Amino acid sequence: MKKFFFYLIVSLLVVWSGVLAQPKFSGLFFGDYYYMANNHVGNQKTMQAFDYRRIYLTTDYAIAEDVMARFRMESDPGASSLGAGNNTGKLSTMVKDAWFQINKVTDGGSMIIGLQGTPNINMAEGIFSYRPLEKTIQDLHGISASRDMGVSFNQKFSDQFIGGLLLGNNSGNGVWTNKYKAAYLYVQYNPMKELTVLVDGQYNGVAMSSFNRTGDVIVNYANSSFSLGAQYFLNGKNAAPGSPTIKQNGISLNGWAALSDNLHLVARYDNYTPDVDHKNTSIGTSTQSFILGGLDWSIKKNVHFMPNVEYTSYASYTTAGVSTSPDPDVLTRVTFYISF
Repeated sequence: MKKFFFYLIVSLLVVWSGVLAQPKFSGLFFGDYYYMANNHVGNQKTMQAFDYRRIYLTTDYAIAEDVMARFRMESDPGASSLGAGNNTGKLSTMVKDAWFQINKVTDGGSMIIGLQGTPNINMAEGIFSYRPLEKTIQDLHGISASRDMGVSFNQKFSDQFIGGLLLGNNSGNGVWTNKYKAAYLYVQYNPMKELTVLVDGQYNGVAMSSFNRTGDVIVNYANSSFSLGAQYFLNGKNAAPGSPTIKQNGISLNGWAALSDNLHLVARYDNYTPDVDHKNTSIGTSTQSFILGGLDWSIKKNVHFMPNVEYTSYASYTTAGVSTSPDPDVLTRVTFYISF
C-alpha cells in the first residue's frame, strides 16, 4: 500500500509539473541532391550525392515566469566527420545551444548564460533568411564562429533601438583551450518596420600582443513582396607577436522577390578578398566572386524545395612570375527544407 501511494504521489507531481510548464519541441532539416559541374580542385569535378547539411532538434522550457532555457542538438556532416572526437567517418551529433535566459534584469533587458549564438552570425541569418541555401558571408569564410560559451546582456532601448554585449570563450562549439576571451557588441536600429540597420563588432585576443577583430554593417529592406540588403565586413588579425596583420574584407548583396504566394526568386552576390595587402599572389589570397540564384517553392507552410546554382570565380594570381587562372566552381543543387 505504501508503494502504491508513493507511485501515486510521484505520478501526480509529474503530471502537475507538466501542466505548469510544458517543454516546447521544434526542429529543422535541410539538405540537397548536388552535382559539382566544375571545380578549381580537379578531383571535385562531377562529384554528386544526396546529402543533408543540418538537422536541429530543440527543446525550449519555461523554468519560471521570467526564466527560460534552451537545449539544441545538431547533426552536421562537415562537423561530424572532421573532428569533435569522431574519427570514424560516421555521422554524429553535437551540442549546438545550451543556455538559460533571465528576462527583466533591467527594464527591457535580459541576460543569457551558456552556449549561445553570436550576434554577427545569427542576426545576419535572421535578417537575410535563406540559411538553407548558404551561410552568410562571414560564416561561409570562417571569419567568426556562430556560437560561443559565455554570458550576454541584451537591452531594448526603444521600439527602434536594441543592443547587446556577449563575453565568450572564443571556443565556438568546441572545448575551451586557452585563456584569451572574445567580446561581441551589436546595435540594431529599425527606423521603420521594413528597414533594418545592424552594426556589430568582435574582438578577441589570440596570444600576447596578438588579436583578431571584425567590424560588420548590414542594411536591409524587406516587406511581403521583396527583400533587398547589403552586408560589409572588415577583419584584421595578428596571429603571433611580430607577425604582419592580415586584412580581409567582403561585401554581400542579398535579395528575394515573390513571384507568387508560394514561389520566391532568390539571388545573392558576394565579393571576398582573403588578404587585402597580398591579394592575387596565390589561390589562398585570390579575390573571389560568388553568385547564387535559385527558386524557393513552398509546397506547404514549412516544407520547401529550392533548386539553385552557385558559381564561384577566382581572380588570376601570379606567383614567382607565373600567372595562373583557376577554374570556377559550379555547383548545382536541389535543396529541401523542413521545419516543425
